[in-house]
Amino acid sequence: MTKSSPLLNMLLLCIWPANIQAQIKSSSADTREQDLPAISHCGEREDLSMTLDAKRCNWWTHSFNGTMVTGAAFNAALDQWVKNSTNKEWGQGTAGFSRRFGTRVSQSMAKGTGQALGGMLLHEDPRLYASHKEGFGPRLGFALSRTFIVRVDCNPEFDTSCKERLAIGRLGGAFASGFVGMAWTPDRINTPQRALIRSGTAMGGVMAGSLWKEFQPDIMRMLTGLVRRPPKNIQAPPSVKKEKAQQQRKK
Repeated sequence: MTKSSPLLNMLLLCIWPANIQAQIKSSSADTREQDLPAISHCGEREDLSMTLDAKRCNWWTHSFNGTMVTGAAFNAALDQWVKNSTNKEWGQGTAGFSRRFGTRVSQSMAKGTGQALGGMLLHEDPRLYASHKEGFGPRLGFALSRTFIVRVDCNPEFDTSCKERLAIGRLGGAFASGFVGMAWTPDRINTPQRALIRSGTAMGGVMAGSLWKEFQPDIMRMLTGLVRRPPKNIQAPPSVKKEKAQQQRKK
């Protein structure tokens, strides 16, 4: 058996630690690739669970968005020109509209924040789901019931059926929305009965969202069918007409 030279041994001693270090680095890189971070989403991915970051994102996007601002402005104008419930104290014009608009925004913020905090503490999934059932009756019943029923945190990728229970966080957000206005509402209408009515209105908004989630595809198909124009009759070229005429004569 031939002996290796001292120079070759020195080279092997220098290369071997470097090779081991490279293997360690590659293995750690493979581990980092396998342990991928969770996908960031705000609740749009129904096949993924709701992490704490996803719940915070869901709270922000649903409490502070263009729909909320538009709805607050519409309801503030409706209160000012139709209901006239606060005209004696807040008056008309820009000042009155600003107070009513601020009240609506504060109610929406209280509703979303109360629901988010309650859901995080009680491990509730704040999302609304479609039933994927057949028939109008079962779908309607599912949408109405899911106004007050919520899923418990689970991973839809592995759990075939997630547990459900009373939506305490959602109810808490509705009550927060109804009673927060008592801090500045005029004394004449600042009663617990009015606050309960406002809370019921907040739950009505949740019910409308549940119905929209369930029947949105059907409504969009119906609207598309009304707007879509029927296709124009395409006339065949003269050569095709002559060929068809010849075939009919042969018959």
